[in-house]
Amino acid sequence: MRIETERLLIRSFAHGDIPRYAAIVADPRVTKHLRRWEPHSYEEARWYVEDCIAREAATGVARYAVLSGDELIGFCGFKVVGDEVDLGWRYAHAHWGRGYASEAAPAVLHYGSTALGLRGITAHAFEANVASVRVIEKLGFELVDRVEDPRGTILRYAQPDSA
Repeated sequence: MRIETERLLIRSFAHGDIPRYAAIVADPRVTKHLRRWEPHSYEEARWYVEDCIAREAATGVARYAVLSGDELIGFCGFKVVGDEVDLGWRYAHAHWGRGYASEAAPAVLHYGSTALGLRGITAHAFEANVASVRVIEKLGFELVDRVEDPRGTILRYAQPDSA
């Protein structure tokens, strides 16, 4: 899988991405808006990248590496969660506020709907994660549910045709 946007390369994860991804998710600023908010260990990061590689090989539906130049800055892509296909992203703190999520997400969403035939895609974010909520809403997703979690309210969005 390979998508090029104006500033980004979005591609399949590779085993060589593990060290950089591990550094990204070791940062508590990156993990603070995740359900499992603690920084991730190197082994957890390794498992995650390997799981993305395996999921893509099996179905094409996966989280994909996002690079700026030659640097892995995060991911954007899909994950099957129960009976839903979730669109999500995660970026290194140093790259927040540069519009990368707003640039990668529409390209990945288009890939998912055209190349993979995905429908009924959802997206979730903690209400406090204002930047991610803004990206989800810019994609045209509609708020369909609010779930209370010990760490805050989780907003569930769906594409308009599947809400």
